[in-house]
Amino acid sequence: MPISKPHSSLASNNTGSSSSLVEYLDKENQELEKMALSETNREREIDMRNRQQQFFNAYSDNIRGFEVKEKIDANISKLGKQDAKFFSPTINFSKNELKHLADKATSGKPIQNTWQMNREEFERYNNYLKDYSRKVMDNYAGNFGRQNKGLESGNDLVYYAKIEHTRKYKGTDAEVINGKKKSGDKKKGLQSHVHVIVSRKDKTQKMKLSPLSNEKSKQRTIGNNTYKVGFDRKAWITNNEKTFDNSFGYKRNELEKFENQNTLKNGTAMEKDKLQSRLSNVKNKEQSNDKSLGL
Repeated sequence: MPISKPHSSLASNNTGSSSSLVEYLDKENQELEKMALSETNREREIDMRNRQQQFFNAYSDNIRGFEVKEKIDANISKLGKQDAKFFSPTINFSKNELKHLADKATSGKPIQNTWQMNREEFERYNNYLKDYSRKVMDNYAGNFGRQNKGLESGNDLVYYAKIEHTRKYKGTDAEVINGKKKSGDKKKGLQSHVHVIVSRKDKTQKMKLSPLSNEKSKQRTIGNNTYKVGFDRKAWITNNEKTFDNSFGYKRNELEKFENQNTLKNGTAMEKDKLQSRLSNVKNKEQSNDKSLGL
């Protein structure tokens, strides 16, 4: 499931300025800069700085934080003091999805983390993440169902995204609670994910857009105008999953599919039993095919 719940703010109050969130999302670059400053090998110093990630949006790369803050904070026409000004979805990936992207970027070279990629492989890997993120935000725009109002793609939004390649253990993680890890320790393996800051208003500042709305597909009429409201988060996740699979040729097994994961977690007892029976039949069929192929 390559997308998380669209958080309201992450590290800041989203009814005010985005400055705290923008600063928070620079944390990985700050760590890389400290490492570069303490490095005695010039080549490795340069490599660490090249690994720093800047913001990007639908049409530009290498956007600086001050521009992100400026654009997000200015795109608030007719929003009240206590209204949400922005939201912060996080695009997350499974281990299998990240391995698939890494294999494509490195031509199948076995790696454990992004530090084992050379410069060209790392750039290719990041480009995959950027391209996919832009498609995710196209899906985000389309999921509001306001194409007739001019909201057709990510180009019609005010958003900025930033790739991170590390994650750290938190005090609430089981590994920290049971004493195996300390809060702040870096997690091993591929940990790439993408943070997004997206304005509550579209680029024209005529539409309010909230991914946290509970209304999934409701029509409202004001005067002579009829328009759709709401945001179906399940539909967005499903579309993003299909986009990932189609973009990268990913063969997603049945258990990985969001629809099935959601049923196993939130479905009725009858729905769960029916799905588990179907998944068992699929697994048995796959094993039978493997045997017939001598695998």
